[in-house]
Amino acid sequence: MKNSLKLICLLLCLMAMQSVDAKPKKVVQKPVYMIGVGISFVDSMVFITDLQQVDSVTIEKKTRFLKDRQLYSFQLQRYLEANFKGGPYVPSIFFGTSKKKMERRYLSLHKRYVQSKDLRMTLVDRGQFRFKPEKYIEQEEIVEVNAQTTKGKKK
Repeated sequence: MKNSLKLICLLLCLMAMQSVDAKPKKVVQKPVYMIGVGISFVDSMVFITDLQQVDSVTIEKKTRFLKDRQLYSFQLQRYLEANFKGGPYVPSIFFGTSKKKMERRYLSLHKRYVQSKDLRMTLVDRGQFRFKPEKYIEQEEIVEVNAQTTKGKKK
């Protein structure tokens, strides 16, 4: 009897935690500034895009994290693989809502790769590549809870 009561309490607690966790996260759409960096370690090349303003980008309101960030990385990766030979590219996306901060980040990235003796830098201007806003579709996370019951031995 005590074991079944404990099991019921445990299941109720898990259901309560799941309902608290299932709240949708608040997102906002606003323009952001992006810089893309693609590195090929096969031929020691670094590609840096210009600082670009992208409109209607979805950002999580509380954490200020860019939703579907990997889709913007894929845009850059597909462009580099289609236009430049040299192997697999590792893309990175830097973003921010402040133009001034992003300009400083762009200059620091540019300076880092210009001074590098191991990597050759190539600039990709807006005429060649431009980030396109991705449509954010909110997906509901499915959490499965498996409760295993154990039968106690009677003496």
